[in-house]
Amino acid sequence: MRPPPILVTGMPRSGTTWLARLLASGLRTALPGREPMNPRGRQYALSGTLPGWVRLTQPTVQQVRILRRAYAGINPWTYSRYGHRQWIAGLPNIRCIVKDPFAMLSIPAIQRVTGARAVLVYRHPGAALASYRRMGWTPDTEELVPIISQFIAKYGPTDGVVLPRDGQDDVSALAWFWSALYGMALRDTSPEAVDVVSHRDVAIGGDAAARRLFQALELTWTSATQQLIHPSGVRAANEQALHNLHRDPAVVADAWRDHFASRDVQRLDEETAAVREALEQRSLRVSERPAP
Repeated sequence: MRPPPILVTGMPRSGTTWLARLLASGLRTALPGREPMNPRGRQYALSGTLPGWVRLTQPTVQQVRILRRAYAGINPWTYSRYGHRQWIAGLPNIRCIVKDPFAMLSIPAIQRVTGARAVLVYRHPGAALASYRRMGWTPDTEELVPIISQFIAKYGPTDGVVLPRDGQDDVSALAWFWSALYGMALRDTSPEAVDVVSHRDVAIGGDAAARRLFQALELTWTSATQQLIHPSGVRAANEQALHNLHRDPAVVADAWRDHFASRDVQRLDEETAAVREALEQRSLRVSERPAP
């Protein structure tokens, strides 16, 4: 019997790569690295079957086969340079860690098909917006609108899951995008099915928080985990890099605040309040939660 895989998901730029690599530093784990459902550029997009953001409820036979191979760690098309020990991911005693932000609207279907345990990681929307601005990205409004419309038609009004207003600036657009994604993910899942994790709690909480998370996910701590929590030879961030995984996580946790005026942080707080509260209520208590 293979140990169940772990899906690490959450909005893009929410710390999914860092958290997945942290978990993959545990004993007998591996991270293939590539996001199976990512439809951007030359990414995998479930072998080209996805046009963009989707909310899978009934995967096709082909998609079921692709998902099972990806989460078993035996699909080399899902290996990448951001992986860790990917070449052993398919061995029987290895727990496969799959990182995929684009899976956050399809968690129940993925769990049904693969048996994965899901970790939904979140950060303050300001952290995501700072990263989006740095990368020159904008929220995927057009792709998400029809998904939200179908969601509202089925479930009715839900906190945070609304259609976007016209003329939004990037602060309101990101707040809407963040709230819609997490609002749908929370509505689709139960507390028993998904472990909600605050990136900041783990990053600020250090050894104690990471060890509590490892215990909750039944992972074994190693010296490599210790190094990721307390990296040596920390370098400054590369503003052109997709990931800056060498930075001190405790510094990264709140560094985004240096890029915002207080009024914009207040707007983000107000426009995402309902969903942030729901995430906090379901979040694993892995740290003492020092005040931001």
